[in-house]
Amino acid sequence: MQYEGDVYLLDCGEGTQLQWRRAGLRFGRLRAVCISHLHGDHLNGLVGLLQTLSLSDRSEPLLLCGPPGIRDYWRAICRYQGVGLGYPLDIRESEGGELVRGAAHRITCAPLDHGIRTLGFALREDERPGRFDTEAAERLGVTPGPDYGRLQRGDTVTTEAGAVVKPEQVLGLPRPGRSIVYAADTRPCAAAVELARDSSLFICDATFGAELEREARARGHCTAAQAARMAEEAGAERLLLTHISARYRDARPLLAEAADVFTNTEVASDLMEIIL
Repeated sequence: MQYEGDVYLLDCGEGTQLQWRRAGLRFGRLRAVCISHLHGDHLNGLVGLLQTLSLSDRSEPLLLCGPPGIRDYWRAICRYQGVGLGYPLDIRESEGGELVRGAAHRITCAPLDHGIRTLGFALREDERPGRFDTEAAERLGVTPGPDYGRLQRGDTVTTEAGAVVKPEQVLGLPRPGRSIVYAADTRPCAAAVELARDSSLFICDATFGAELEREARARGHCTAAQAARMAEEAGAERLLLTHISARYRDARPLLAEAADVFTNTEVASDLMEIIL
């Protein structure tokens, strides 16, 4: 996820560094790595990535978030592989709550239902100011330029004629912030629905089709239709299906199952870019 120049990595499977470079991302922009759980397909690329950052002369601290156990995992790596980093690694274990607070956004997590301790993550933007009404500003005598910016930031300005113009005179109603929610491995659960509540984009586990619902339950995963039902219940705007089993060479049947429940559904693909 990228927000205002900062990059947040959600899970770090094998080959992450290669895909990172293919996507044209900059290692220096990485602010935090959030690991959902300790299964290998979600963190086997972590050691190499963190060492590459060190070899790139990173000195800025990096936040590593995950469920309880992520700290012991890293200690074992350092002890038995002799790994050392040239920058501070701030490891934060959590079972739910706020992980990151930025100037205009925050990242939170919630426990999911996967059989082992697993987290879902949400990046939520703070409430945004209403849209700027240029015509109203002109009628009130506001000079285009810096005064427009001051009003958009919530400041009062004085026109050349001496009139005082307040932000509420030229701004519409505040707009909800955008949000991305990631629940890569989970059974259908209330916690995932609540995490995805009113989200702009819900990225969700859709490992199996409806014909394997029993297997999905046993293995701690969702079917595509179950992911769609959670998106509908949460009031999400868009659903992105991910973690699809390799047995499905063609994901279109899973997409059809989900779209029957939740129309605005897509299937994730490598290097897909979504701008909100």
